[in-house]
Amino acid sequence: MAMSTGGKGRRTLNEINVTPLVDVMLVLLIVFMVTTPIIVSESQREVPLDLPSTNSQPVSQNEMQTIIYLHADYKVGFSSGEADESELANCTGAKDGAFDACLDALPVKLEANPTLKDLPRVYIMADRKLPYGFVIDVMARLRKAGLVNLGMVTNPPEGA
Repeated sequence: MAMSTGGKGRRTLNEINVTPLVDVMLVLLIVFMVTTPIIVSESQREVPLDLPSTNSQPVSQNEMQTIIYLHADYKVGFSSGEADESELANCTGAKDGAFDACLDALPVKLEANPTLKDLPRVYIMADRKLPYGFVIDVMARLRKAGLVNLGMVTNPPEGA
């Protein structure tokens, strides 16, 4: 094997045979790679995400005049001042997160609105149940329409 004891004309071999060691390590690696996803349950693989509350000063009602509403049923609405909310886009029928078709008209409708040109800030009020991608798509369309000073409406910290 790896080491022989002396005799006539024999010398000691001081080498370690690493081939069996590598074979065992690769088998163990494969076993761990296969069994780890089975052991870890579905709930442990999810990243718990609790969005932060804000401690900033609330915005006065006079300052918060223009609001873009993102409803849980994928409808986008717009309200300015005392005016009632008007619908800008309806993405209720969008499948597999493909919101491009229903949001393409959004920049055109916003650019045609004369009240948006004079406002310093537009606030977005998005429902918590909406996917992140939908909110980002709407924000990208708002920037395309020239609205670069956007604010998000959040809840105050619990207990406040």
